Parts: sequence; C-alpha cells; structure tokens
Amino acid sequence: MAGSNLLPTIHPRTQFMNDAPPATAQSSTLGDAIPASGTPNRGFRGDQKPRKGDWLGLILAWVLILIGIVLWAWEPAEPSADGPGAEIPSGLLLTAQDEMVGKLALGLRSFGVAATLPPMQQAEPLATGSVAQRLAYAILAAEILGIEQARDELESILSESGEDPVTRLLLPAVESVFDAAEAGEAAPVSSIELLEDRLGWFGRLADAIGRPEAIAKVESESESGVLALLTLVGLMLVFGLLGFVGLIVLLSLGLTGKIASKVIPISRHGIYAETFAIWLLLMLLIQIVMSELAPAGFGMIASTVGFFLSLLVLGWPVLRGMEWEAVRKDIGLERPRLLDVPAGVASWAMALPFLAVGAIITFVLMIVVQVLTNETPQPSHPAQQAAVNAGTWDLFQIFLLATIAAPVVEEIMFRGVLLSHLRGAMKRWAAPVAIALAATVSSVIFAAIHPQGLIFIPPLAGLGIGFCIAREWRGSLIPAMVAHGFSNALVMTLNVVLFSS
Repeated sequence: MAGSNLLPTIHPRTQFMNDAPPATAQSSTLGDAIPASGTPNRGFRGDQKPRKGDWLGLILAWVLILIGIVLWAWEPAEPSADGPGAEIPSGLLLTAQDEMVGKLALGLRSFGVAATLPPMQQAEPLATGSVAQRLAYAILAAEILGIEQARDELESILSESGEDPVTRLLLPAVESVFDAAEAGEAAPVSSIELLEDRLGWFGRLADAIGRPEAIAKVESESESGVLALLTLVGLMLVFGLLGFVGLIVLLSLGLTGKIASKVIPISRHGIYAETFAIWLLLMLLIQIVMSELAPAGFGMIASTVGFFLSLLVLGWPVLRGMEWEAVRKDIGLERPRLLDVPAGVASWAMALPFLAVGAIITFVLMIVVQVLTNETPQPSHPAQQAAVNAGTWDLFQIFLLATIAAPVVEEIMFRGVLLSHLRGAMKRWAAPVAIALAATVSSVIFAAIHPQGLIFIPPLAGLGIGFCIAREWRGSLIPAMVAHGFSNALVMTLNVVLFSS
C-alpha cells in the first residue's frame, strides 16, 4: 500500500486531519490545483469562487435528488395472488430468491452439515410466505422430511387459505403428486406441467419425488450451487480479513499524516449537485424509454446503451462555466495506471468489512419485520431474476450491464460527481469527519436507488462506502470501477450457477 501514488505533492499547510485552509490562506491552496497524479493543472479553474445563484441551484438540486430517490425506490403495488377475491398473476409465482432457498436447502443435505445447518430450517422463509411459497415448502418437505410431514403442511394451507385461488389451483396438483409417489406411480403429466409453469424448479422437484435417479440429478444440480456459494463465502472471508487489515493500515497512515486524501474539495461544489440531480432523473427517463423501445431479446443491451447515454450530463458543469479539464480532474477521471487493477481488488477487499456490518444490520431488521408482520422479507433484483434459465445471449447482456456499464457509469456519478459535491460542501470540516459523512450519504443514496428493497440497503451501502475509500485513497475512479465490476462479476457468476439453464 506504500508507494509514490500514496504521497501526492501537497501544500505544507494541507493536512489529512483538516481540509480547510488556514484563515490567512487564499480561497484555494496549491493542493487544490494538484490532481492525484501530482502534476499541476495548467489553467486550473475547477475551484472558482461560488457565484451568485449557486445556492439556489444547490437547493433545487437537492430537492430534485430527493424526488429522484423516491421515484427510483418506489415500486408499484403488484396485484396480490393471495385472498379469495384475488386474481392469479400469469407465469411463475415464485422469485429467483425462492428457488435459491430451495436449492440450498436440498443441496445442504448432501454436505453432511444437517446437524449444524438443518436443511428445512434454511427454507423457513418459504414456510411463512405466500400460498405459492408455502406449497413450494411442502414439496421440499416431501423430499427432505417425507410425504407424511408434507401433508401436514398442505392441511395447514387448506385450513388457513382454502378459498385462496392459488390454493384451489395448485394444491390439488401437489396432492396428486404425493399420491402418485406413495403409490409408486408416475405423477400426472398435467399436474407436473402446472407446477413447473407456476412453481418453476419446485415443480421439477415434485416430478422427481419417489424416483431416486431423478432426485439424484436434481440434488446434484443443487450441490453445485451450494458449493459455489460456499466458495464465494470462503473467498469473501479471506479477502474480508485482508481488507480489514488494509483498512487499519490505511487509517493509521492517514491519521498520522503519512498519506492524505486525494479528493480535493472545491468551492463551486453545487454544480456537481446539479449534475447529479439531472443524471438521476435523466437515467430514470432513459430506462423507461429504453424498456418501451427495446426489441425483444435486447432489453439489457438497451439498458447498457442508456447507462452510457446518461453520461451526457457531464456537459452540464461545462455549460455552467467550468473547464472540462477541471471537471475531469475534480471527479477522478484520470488516465489508467498499472496499479489500478490490484488497487481495485484491494479496494473490494476493504469494502467487505462494511458489507458485513450492513448485512448484520439487515439481519436485525429482518428479525424485527418478521416479528411484526410474520413475514420474512427477501431481496429482489431484476438482474438476478433475469438469470433464471437465461441463455448465452441473455447472459452476455447481463454481464455486460452488470460488470462494465453499471460500474463505469455509477462510479462516475456516485464516487465522482456526488462525492465531489459532498466533499466540497464539507470543505471546512475536519477531513476524517468529512470523508466518513460524505461516503455514508453518497452510499446510502447509491443503495436506495437499487431495486433490492429498502430493508436491504445497508449491505449495498457498505459496499458503496468501500468504493468511496478507493476514490479517497487513489484519487482516480478506476480502482473503484474495478472493485465494483469485480464484486458484480462474482455475484452474477453465482447467480448463473444457481439459476441459469
């Protein structure tokens, strides 16, 4: 972690512990005019004094940012499939997360960890969910615990939700499968087709009940998913420990003044708030338009194009009187350097402890929600759902979006534009406080506009904080992009193993 890249040329009065210049200093210090590379900016105009009207633009920008966050986080209420008068949605009634829960529960049975990780205990979220989830739980219980105990679950569903349209549609099919398995006969084709259409993987599991060879095949597929998950968890534990050590070293060097943040706070930071606000709303509009205009089979490609089109907002600071060279340096668009890739992987490792803290917070929130509502919330994400039975072309689009477009564009806007605004707004604060608060605010916003659900904001915000540290440490956005892309690649690879055909 030591090296010339950690020691930029800094004015003697500029300290890590305080970004604010002394009272006798000019409006900008020599440090303000030096980018991460250490080379002075010629004709530097990035830290111009605030102009009349900048405060009005700043206030309006934050109003638009808050509106944008609400619009991004808002999800239209979908018609419930539960209740006597409810209509049954077409297609699958379960999510990719439900399928993952089932596969992991079945796969754990083969790993000799039933004593410490009881398979059906891992499937508890299904047992407390919708009628479709409870029917899926019953099918899983039939294979793991036996048909007799599974019938108890069916009786419970019938007594509690007998008039529910999903119960009337699917419960007879599940019962016919159980009857056939007990009689040693093949399940009715119509029942299996219905269950596969509505319950997906659980329908295929139902078809295999009572047939050892078929069960062995389904179980083998589940084992590969469990193995991939355990491998990822092990990798994250090792890198997380290394990342924690790296954080301690980085913090120690910073607090002792041996390294300084390479994000230089500027005075006209409000322009970047305006830029981010415009991007947030423009991105939402572009995605809506692209979803309507994209040809069938090209949805993710259209989203990728939309991501890069949204970067046109980087012209806004130029329209507001800033030079492009100054904008580029302010937001960390530096030329790639040889150490950017390993620095990116190291940054990902240092983000993992924050991810772990966020996961603990979410776990506590899930317990609270479960106690209050008797339901277990589960994360959801369109990219994960898209990986279910995805073909080669679909997977190419998903990886292009998740590992290239999203990391590049989101890092430019969140760790570049938004973070530069927040650090500028806190220019006269003690640097550790400013760095921590700016990272937290930008990362919570980053997590809030992702569609995984509000209760799952903390883990993603934790990753965002790690990416902010990468920006503060290296100055350039490239390491943060590498860390972001690496993280997404690992998660999407796991999704492919778990869900893809």
